Amino acid sequence: MKNSIYFSSAGRLKFSAAFFSGYLLLIFILLSPAAAAKKDIEILLEEKRLEGLSSSGLTINFVLRVVNNSVVEYQLARTTHRVLVNQEEFFRIDTPVEPAIPIPAASSTLITVPVKITYDYLFQTIPVLKGEERFNCLLTGLFSFLDPRRRELKVPLAVAADFPLFHDWKIDFLPLQVKSLSLGGAEVEFGVRFINCDASNWILRRLSYRLEFSGKPIQSGEQTFQDSVGPGEGKKLVLSLLLDFFELGPELAPALESEAIEVNFSGEIEMESEWGRFQWPFVSRQKLTVVRQSREIGAGTKSISIN
Repeated sequence: MKNSIYFSSAGRLKFSAAFFSGYLLLIFILLSPAAAAKKDIEILLEEKRLEGLSSSGLTINFVLRVVNNSVVEYQLARTTHRVLVNQEEFFRIDTPVEPAIPIPAASSTLITVPVKITYDYLFQTIPVLKGEERFNCLLTGLFSFLDPRRRELKVPLAVAADFPLFHDWKIDFLPLQVKSLSLGGAEVEFGVRFINCDASNWILRRLSYRLEFSGKPIQSGEQTFQDSVGPGEGKKLVLSLLLDFFELGPELAPALESEAIEVNFSGEIEMESEWGRFQWPFVSRQKLTVVRQSREIGAGTKSISIN
């Protein structure tokens, strides 16, 4: 049956059943959110990630997808940002974008907005945050776009991310154990303990290191882990070494016969937590007590084991 419109004898407009149902469907479609006219420019949060985490601070990268729903190109010309940490204002910034970033018609572009946070400046600016271990960063503002006729379109932005207060790990050296010592070399055991001084639980993934005794390079290496270390807990590392004085130099022997020896231990630990995966570089130089157990001949090919 065709939709039809007719007048009744009373002179009022009437609709057939088929037309009336179609009319209601049309109204429903027009009023539905899907049918609402899309904005020319939309800004969507694609990703948020923390980078460069250290005891000095970090950078929060907000990765935004700028969607151009129109048939003309827009250009991002200016951004105005306000950053709040735990609902307290941290800073404001108004930045012209030079050169302007083109957003082609009917396409999208990824833009990263970095928020750099240094703990010293944060606590200086917002003293009430001292003593906190976890924070919320809220980034609000306006993105200003220009169309081909140089008309300005301002699009609001509001995104948030949590971030921690990171504490450097502590490195404790154990006394250097000299298992055996001879004219040709020595068998020693070097022990170190990494202590988590942070408030977060971390999973140790990889360790790269360089070990020196009295300025002499002894061993460089790498080891992988799957160890979870909670706040206040530690990971013990033991290196068993066979030292050849003919290779390393005879001057190392007197150092191992002394009461203490200077040890330099440096490298990088890759670790992971709820905040992401990070590399923590370390350098520790200490004088270690030397504990000798015997003077038996034990020199030979250098080897290493990690317990």
